[in-house]
Amino acid sequence: MIIPEKSICFVIPNFVTFSTGGAEIQVHYLTKAFLERGWKVEVVCAGKGKEKEIEKSDFYNPDITYHYYQKRGFRFLEFFDALKALNKSSSNVYYQRTDFALTASCYWYSKKNNRNMVYALAIDTDAHKKKYQSMLKSFSYSSTLKKLIRKTDFLLLDKMIEWAKKGVKKVVFQNSYQQQKFKKNFGIDGIIIPNSFDAINENKQDKENVILWVGNDSPVKRPELFVQLADDLKEYNWRFVMMGGACDQIKHLSLPDNLEVLGSVSYTEANDWFTKAKIYVNTSSKEGMPNTFIQSWYYQTLVLSLDVDPDSVFTEKKAGLCFGDELQLLRAKLKEIIEGIDVSEYISCGSDYFKKQFDLNTNVEQLISFISAKS
Repeated sequence: MIIPEKSICFVIPNFVTFSTGGAEIQVHYLTKAFLERGWKVEVVCAGKGKEKEIEKSDFYNPDITYHYYQKRGFRFLEFFDALKALNKSSSNVYYQRTDFALTASCYWYSKKNNRNMVYALAIDTDAHKKKYQSMLKSFSYSSTLKKLIRKTDFLLLDKMIEWAKKGVKKVVFQNSYQQQKFKKNFGIDGIIIPNSFDAINENKQDKENVILWVGNDSPVKRPELFVQLADDLKEYNWRFVMMGGACDQIKHLSLPDNLEVLGSVSYTEANDWFTKAKIYVNTSSKEGMPNTFIQSWYYQTLVLSLDVDPDSVFTEKKAGLCFGDELQLLRAKLKEIIEGIDVSEYISCGSDYFKKQFDLNTNVEQLISFISAKS
């Protein structure tokens, strides 16, 4: 089989046809950009058995060749399922984002078949050792046996992922922290290519008294803290709005009347909310460079980040405000903003930072040059 030089396969646990998280949206942008440049594009992701459902997605693209694998309760076993899907692919370049068992599958397949693999970090913890084992403390189990089984599962998962990370030759980081940490832990250097943004809707709306929160279903998002902020500030006539899969984590809480919980929404609807929201609040404990920051800067929405400050974008570049994980400080500042203090400098700096960093075409050309360079 003759494999075209300009062919690329994106390998990711969930694609945007199934989940619209930050990593999925970024890979979606890349698939579009590579197709526009005449590349053959494939995608390997979970979704076996849900093909008809996926084809109904607004993001489904018939110009992409999809290869699906089955999700497993024992996560390390997905190595074999992902490998079967990869064996059906035929690309020259394999771009893998969001680590999981398929990280090791992609590395194994690329090494065996002499293909060009690029590993792209999706979050800062992708640069850490024992990433999945460290996540165990955020899970609860009904029995010691179940906890032991999951502990073994995560141990094997970390072993195979770290084996791949130590071997891969080309790595893409979102920020300097990831680059430095990955070099220290796995001995591999790479290139920083920031996330990009491709506005699906250009409808600019008048800003409203809306404070927005968005998050996928991950323990690091801490949605309960936003609920607490809404409750603390319910005396003001502002709307607190929550979107994303993480909303399921707060079903057990008593919610204040000023809080609207929308749950998962389409990417277009999410952008609509960013156009009219005055403030975006991030309560995550860990992030890379969240799409929500980029959306906020594009739509001139003020960013208030509880703890995440990638590349000192808040403390040094003033593209918003960060509070060192001190919720009371964020609450106090939010109250001041609601009462009318001037924050136009931060909004302006955020807009300027967007223009300098997140142009899709510039970042794609940089990625293509990085792919084409000899290891």
